[in-house]
Amino acid sequence: MQNQESDDKKLKKEKIQKEKIKPPIATVEQKEKPTPQECIETKEKISKINLGEINIPSEVLAIIVSRIVSNISGVAGIVQPSKSGFGTLLGVKEIGEGVKVDLTEGKTISAYISVIVEHGSIIIDLAKKIQSVVKSEIEEKTGLLVKSIDVNVMGLNLSDKNYKPKQINQQSE
Repeated sequence: MQNQESDDKKLKKEKIQKEKIKPPIATVEQKEKPTPQECIETKEKISKINLGEINIPSEVLAIIVSRIVSNISGVAGIVQPSKSGFGTLLGVKEIGEGVKVDLTEGKTISAYISVIVEHGSIIIDLAKKIQSVVKSEIEEKTGLLVKSIDVNVMGLNLSDKNYKPKQINQQSE
């Protein structure tokens, strides 16, 4: 009799421990993502606690964006749109020139990026990847909210050695 009672007590204890480990599904709550306005308000509250104001010039942000973009596979380079309508591939000294960043007082940024893509890249997928990676990296590294990222594909790099363009021979009559 005592063995049966002790076994029953052990089973009850094990059942209670299992219930403690696995909470019922109905009690798990999903956290909603805050709206951009809530993010700005939270960041403003945090910045008031700090010792002073932190400013990041748009030129520095442009350099950060250009470094991020240049590390994405499929991007051949960043270009500076010229007035004549043709882009020029930039060197290391002018790396921020193909990126324009607008910074608002509300600590949000908009970026305009002009790139040359590698031959064989799926352009729309690459452009979306650029937008996604730049947004996440900028928000993570600077704490600023990204409002928009515009990607302008200015050209295609045909450095593939196996690629030969078709030549059209025109015969004059």
